[in-house]
This record gives sequence, C-alpha cells and structure tokens, in this order.
Amino acid sequence: MNIDTAAEIAADEDEEADALPVPEGVMPSPDALRAASLAVIAALRPAIQRDGGDLHLVDIAGDRVYVRLTGACTTCALAGQTLGGVRRHLVRAVGWPVRVVPAAE
Repeated sequence: MNIDTAAEIAADEDEEADALPVPEGVMPSPDALRAASLAVIAALRPAIQRDGGDLHLVDIAGDRVYVRLTGACTTCALAGQTLGGVRRHLVRAVGWPVRVVPAAE
C-alpha cells in the first residue's frame, strides 16, 4: 500500500480521534459485528486493491475481529496503519471498541 492509500484510509483519524464513541450499553451481537465488519471491509477494499493488496474477514471472537491482509499488503510497512484504519472505521460503525487483529496464516 502506498502512503496515499494509507492516508486515505486514516484520513480523518486526527480530526475524529476525540469523536470516537464511548461505550454505552452492551457490546454488539456477533451477527451485528460480522455485518459491520463486512460492510467496512467492502468500503475500504477498493483503495487497498488499487495498490495490489486485499483484506478479508477471517473470524470474530468477542471483541476481536481477525482479518487477513494479502497481496502487496503482506510486505507493506504500512500494514499496521491499514489495520488501525479498519479498526477506527469499525468502531464508528458499531459504537463499541473492538480490536482488529491480523489472522495467522
């Protein structure tokens, strides 16, 4: 992933860091978290694919969302930023803190 794509995914990080929701209520159901994860990945996938990489949902366990970066993402120095951008988008979508974890091969 090039710097422009990583910046695109994390573009609003600084502006909205304070605006991330504080948990109120209960954690989303596994089905709701799966649906939100798939929607976020679908929205971010074109930017990642433009740079020769891809992102796939592997599993969800509690508050952990396991994803696999493939293609050019596997050797990219900005892969951590990409995962952080996925996490920020997902937290906004579900209104609850989650962890986005790279899945083991």
